[in-house]
Amino acid sequence: MIFMDIVFLGPAGSGKTSLVKSFSEWIRNNQDKSVSCINLDPGVEYLPYKADFDIRKFFTIESIMNEEKLGPNGALLRAIEKMIEIKYKIKPEIEKIKTDFRLIDLPGQLEPFLFRSGEKIIDYFDKKRMLGVFLIPAEMFNPKGIAIAELLSLIARLKLEIPTINVLTKVDLSKDVEKVEEFLKSPRKLRKTLKEMEGGMDRDLAILASKLIEKIAREQRIVKTSAKTGEGLNDLYDICYEIFCTCGDLR
Repeated sequence: MIFMDIVFLGPAGSGKTSLVKSFSEWIRNNQDKSVSCINLDPGVEYLPYKADFDIRKFFTIESIMNEEKLGPNGALLRAIEKMIEIKYKIKPEIEKIKTDFRLIDLPGQLEPFLFRSGEKIIDYFDKKRMLGVFLIPAEMFNPKGIAIAELLSLIARLKLEIPTINVLTKVDLSKDVEKVEEFLKSPRKLRKTLKEMEGGMDRDLAILASKLIEKIAREQRIVKTSAKTGEGLNDLYDICYEIFCTCGDLR
């Protein structure tokens, strides 16, 4: 029986693939649980983990570009369409994978996935047993960037209709981890800092985003992780387990 499906979300460069690799290895080495990795990114050239299902079996971004004479962005959008079109082929293969945890690696570009029927791809899985892990890279510290990232996290939760937690990644590359964590824990502090900054419309938009975050999102415990050093992987496992066990299911 599948215990939990964990889908890794986040902007390009947030470390989704690296965290899937490190977290899968950590589960195998530290828990009495089986784990599998599912790659739904047709654009990745190299996977650092062994994929139990790999969308590249059916097509890649490069093959779509060559066959349909599209550029990289158009090919990505077409890839998402193709994933929906051949759902009848993909879903049965995924359903054959019976492990306690299934870690799902999504396309590197989050926005096309979210706004191009990504929820239909999530339907490959049982949403009642699914959790979204939204990655925010600590190395890209910027109050405006944090507001945008948190807004994307809310959009992902609403669009995909699955519970989602925010996880700070690449903490080994940042000197401002504590400050980023403080902003993520308290949307009110983030909004106050944005108001004190100089700027034009971009600052005003970030403030509006922070107000929405403050209204909807509760103060939360932030997990800090590093795929390189393994920091925080036990905390990530614990919070995923807590969410599941507190509710009886992932809703």
